[in-house]
Amino acid sequence: MRTTHFIIYYSSESESVGREAGVIAEKWHSILSRKLGFAPGGVTPIYLYPDRRSFSEATGIPPGESIVGLAHTRTLVVRLDASGAFVKLEGVIPHELVHVLITRRLRGAAMRLPLWLHEGLAKYLAEDWTAADAELLADAAAGGGIMPLAEISNVFPEDEEKRSIAYVQSYSAVEYLARRYTSQSIRDLLSEVGAGRRFETAFLYSVGVSPEDFEEQWRQHLWEEYKLSRWIKLGSGLVGAAMGVLAILAFRARMIYKRRRARELQEMEDTWRL
Repeated sequence: MRTTHFIIYYSSESESVGREAGVIAEKWHSILSRKLGFAPGGVTPIYLYPDRRSFSEATGIPPGESIVGLAHTRTLVVRLDASGAFVKLEGVIPHELVHVLITRRLRGAAMRLPLWLHEGLAKYLAEDWTAADAELLADAAAGGGIMPLAEISNVFPEDEEKRSIAYVQSYSAVEYLARRYTSQSIRDLLSEVGAGRRFETAFLYSVGVSPEDFEEQWRQHLWEEYKLSRWIKLGSGLVGAAMGVLAILAFRARMIYKRRRARELQEMEDTWRL
């Protein structure tokens, strides 16, 4: 199925799904072009797989993993699990389109963007944020689970929980960047990278601080934002420890009482015998 900016490939029994995907893709192509400040050319192929097995065979992603979309940054082909088992098309197409549009905008220079920024932009621009994401970020920030951005610049962790944290903290960093330094700074950053500047230089020119200083500011923001959760978490741990100690003391008290009672009964029995 051909639309203005996409070619949609779907299984013969899923024409309605193909049409839905075309509508969603065109809508978000317009929204994202406006957010990014440019209208990329070209036609993007989108392959829709009707079940988890066919998606896994086409992408190599294990069926048990929760990944539902893949945008190939070299071929600019998007492959999607259209079964709806994990998430609806409306929830995955915008995210993958961000990757495609940024790569079209920067061409080969897209490889200069660290992975945390690429994925953070995808979640932020696609409005891919849920209550579960917010809870995961809060838990990670309160529990010291936030990773240094350098650790997720080239690859995300294989462990699914840590990988999920990598996604939400990437969103958090980009959201903070847009809120403190405006969305225009993000567009300027992409323009500078597209012009051939190293990421560190482009970040300094467009944002006004180095990536290291930015990360320090963002971490301080997380500290302030979630310090109450941190104290609650600490307090819960202390309460749990205190309850454990009280349980041990209560157990010992019961044992002492039983021993004393046993001695008293034995003494009474001995007295009766006398």
